[in-house]
Amino acid sequence: MYARGRCWSPPKTGAYAEYIERHFIPGYRNIEGVQERLDALDAAGLIHHPTTGVWPGLKRYAAADRGNPPQSLVLEPTGFTNFNKGSEWVGYPTQKPLALLERIIKASSNPGDLVLDPFCGCATALVAAEKLDRQWAGIDLSPKAKDLVELRLRNDLGLFGLQTTYREDVPQRTDLGQVPSYRTQKHTLFGKQEGLCAGCGIMFPFRNFTIDHIVPQSRGGTDHLENLQLLCGACNSLKGDRPQEYLVARLKEMAI
Repeated sequence: MYARGRCWSPPKTGAYAEYIERHFIPGYRNIEGVQERLDALDAAGLIHHPTTGVWPGLKRYAAADRGNPPQSLVLEPTGFTNFNKGSEWVGYPTQKPLALLERIIKASSNPGDLVLDPFCGCATALVAAEKLDRQWAGIDLSPKAKDLVELRLRNDLGLFGLQTTYREDVPQRTDLGQVPSYRTQKHTLFGKQEGLCAGCGIMFPFRNFTIDHIVPQSRGGTDHLENLQLLCGACNSLKGDRPQEYLVARLKEMAI
């Protein structure tokens, strides 16, 4: 077909050969000869003949390439990258681009679904969810976040009069029902931990243990068995009314 000889081989197998067969040449992959496949491709208009004297080439369509799904995402705050800073930036240190949140929500939910952002910050995820016809709920610890959420919902979405709730007390769950006093769980915990302290990991007699709340009651921890553990006297004193993460970190510092 070409006086210059063979410079590339027409595909016979693989994703692009399947695409050609499905969209342009029925039975294409059953064509045996190279010359016959070239003729079929040329007849279907899939070979580009340049006028500048370079080699003819096979036309390739982007739609045939399924690509690879993203393996990981690196989310940089909007302020650090100056991404669209003029229109989106509200001064929140961990703000993300709206387009990025829209892409994530589209990929992981359908219209009408509920989107929960437990660290909603300046409400970018909430704005994206509203624009994409999702229900949404946002939570954040920062007092500044309350003002920013109201500001963005009003300015970006036109939601006037929408009031957010800000609380300084520790919310209490009301859906857990009645549970027995945590003091009655000592034998159960002793068996569950096999006599080992949940802090230092050393085995102690039953009488040396104290029942401890993993999440302190002062921070909303309940008396449910899943939130209880046994600590030796030393670990219990070291932990105090702080969460378990504090105890683990202190024990590592002390090389225990």
